[in-house]
Amino acid sequence: MRFTLWLVALIAIVTVFTGCGSSKEGIPVSYFSFQIGDMTYTSSSTETTLARDTAEKKMALTINGITNNFNQHMSLTLFFPDSAKTGQYNTDVFLILSDVKANKVMYYCMGTGITINLTSINSKHAEGTFSGTLTSGEIEKPLTDGTFKVNY
Repeated sequence: MRFTLWLVALIAIVTVFTGCGSSKEGIPVSYFSFQIGDMTYTSSSTETTLARDTAEKKMALTINGITNNFNQHMSLTLFFPDSAKTGQYNTDVFLILSDVKANKVMYYCMGTGITINLTSINSKHAEGTFSGTLTSGEIEKPLTDGTFKVNY
C-alpha cells in the first residue's frame, strides 16, 4: 500500500512539472541578419526598441546587434511617418555597420537607399526584410538578404 501511495505521488509530481509550459513558450528568438557582397553579418545578440523619438517626434523601430565574434555592431532604425504599422518604407531608414575594435563605421545608409518591407509589427514583436545600397567612403555596395524577427 505504501509503495502505491509513493508511486501515485511521484506520477503526480512528474505530471505537474512536465505539464506546465514555460511562459516564454511560443515566443520566437530574435534575429537580425544581412549580406554585403559575399559577407553575411548575423547578430548573435539583438536588442530592439519601439518608442517615440524625442528629436524626430516620430515612432522609431531601432534594432541593434553585435556579431558572434564581437567585431561588428549592426544598427537599423526606421522612423515611421505617422504610426508603427506594416508596409514598405524607403525614407527615414538608417543602417550602420561599424567595426567595434577599430572604432570606425564600415558601411552606412542615412535616410534613403534602404527599403524595408515590414510584414508584422505590434507592441512586442516586429518582422520584415530589407535591401538596398550602403556607402563606405566613396564606394557603394549592395545590401541583400536583410531579415529581422525581433522581440522588445
